[in-house]
Amino acid sequence: MTVKTIAISIGGVALAGFALWSIYAGPLRRRDPVASPSIPALSQEATSSKEAATTPETPTGKNYEATETTAPQKKADISSLSRPILIPASFSSEDALLAKESIVKLVEAIKETPENGALWADLGMKRKGIEDYEGAKEAYLQALVFMPNNAVVADNLGVIYGDYLKDYPKAEQYFRTALAADPAAGYLYMRLFDLYQYGLKDTAKAHAILEEGLKAAPGDPGLQALLETVR
Repeated sequence: MTVKTIAISIGGVALAGFALWSIYAGPLRRRDPVASPSIPALSQEATSSKEAATTPETPTGKNYEATETTAPQKKADISSLSRPILIPASFSSEDALLAKESIVKLVEAIKETPENGALWADLGMKRKGIEDYEGAKEAYLQALVFMPNNAVVADNLGVIYGDYLKDYPKAEQYFRTALAADPAAGYLYMRLFDLYQYGLKDTAKAHAILEEGLKAAPGDPGLQALLETVR
């Protein structure tokens, strides 16, 4: 292999890493270097029924059912189910109606099976979809009660706390919970990188989390490419 070919190959890996990372870069990450960039957020859309929850779109391709562990001794707090459904004015009348109907159906399904963590997680997504971040947080917290080892639910809580509620310690807590459940998920280290680098402005922690990620997922091109930016 020639030197030129090797250089091209290395460049391709770095570009692939940055491309992978950019998929998860969200609203807090700004192009203006003076502004405080964002912690990435997942964009998820799903519907659910009483029989089964649908599969949310996630970077790892996992669904809520995959790691659901129902704990019969635990009781759901259904007080948040009476929360008003307030649709943003920016929604079209058709979208507003669909959003409201989907939340109403989920609420009714949860009332029948309140220990179904997957339904709570779907409600969290729907609440987030109408920009009700407090409602989304409450639903995801209930989901985590019944699916404590679900990395997707914990990650969504981290996003809600970090991107929208600006509670960075809580965001770190739930991203760490997600990592404990799925320690090889490279995107979770990227979440924490953005939290440390741009939310908390702690370059030392940002550097350390990338090194931690590369120990758990050796050779991950996205993590390696990010590490080069903070040296």
